[in-house]
Amino acid sequence: MAQYSLFFIQRFKGKVIFNVPMSGYTSLRIGGCADVMAFPQDEGDLKDLLVFAETKNFPYYVLGAGTNLLVRDGGIRGIVINMADGFKDIAWQEEDKAVVGAGVRLAEALAQCRERGMGGIEFAANIPGTVGGAVAMNAGAYGSEMKDVVEGVEVIGRKGHKGFIPKSELNFSYRRAEVPRGAVIARVHMRFEKKSVDEVAERIRAMREKRKATAAITLPNAGSVFKNPEGHIAGRLIEEAGLKGERSGDAQVSEAHANYIVNLGNARAKDVLALMALVRDRVYGTRGIVLEPEIKVVGED
Repeated sequence: MAQYSLFFIQRFKGKVIFNVPMSGYTSLRIGGCADVMAFPQDEGDLKDLLVFAETKNFPYYVLGAGTNLLVRDGGIRGIVINMADGFKDIAWQEEDKAVVGAGVRLAEALAQCRERGMGGIEFAANIPGTVGGAVAMNAGAYGSEMKDVVEGVEVIGRKGHKGFIPKSELNFSYRRAEVPRGAVIARVHMRFEKKSVDEVAERIRAMREKRKATAAITLPNAGSVFKNPEGHIAGRLIEEAGLKGERSGDAQVSEAHANYIVNLGNARAKDVLALMALVRDRVYGTRGIVLEPEIKVVGED
């Protein structure tokens, strides 16, 4: 990794590791090695890192909690910017408004909302991942999405410039937000709906009850693999196609929820991709419906 030797910026406070197996940083426990992984602790670290990467023409990929992600077996070239160690602050500016660090886990944000009687993010009960990652993919469930509570995001962009992108310019759509290429979400401005503590707690309980099927999945997975086509539920289409329990190597369509692929122990990315291709072909053959991946696939074969 000699080409990255200059990466040791003297004032960089976070840790830096080399030749990192991504299987240790994804919920699927799959993935080849990343050349470098850096853990910025604050805006200064992130600015220095982005300036360094641009100056040296090194590619970079931003990682949250590694959920809803499949890293190919060849790994990731360049620098993986792991946001999960820093940016964990939650600053309440008004009774119903907070600025939330991108590295904050959804579960922590939800817990604070429950304590304060703030509604709007109850759908995130049992959704893993970080707030930054959830915004980038407009995570959602049961008719609610991150866009419903986001007012805008603070980003660090090219040349380390800091900016603010309002909700109107994020152009949220199904499982997507338009963040400028090269920009990294540092903090998220969120506004909630004032409710009683008991009402929020009951709503969370109801969301968790709905997620019983997925809660029963204990094997490594990346959450929903395919988006729900308009007017349909992907898991139901996959189940109707008789694919529950189908395997490719150690990758298996979950027997508990057909829109989940689990790692039985030694699955590789190529196994998951082969299984995804089989599912798409079978569902299209039986129903004429094209399933689009919700899971993000990155890296090299």
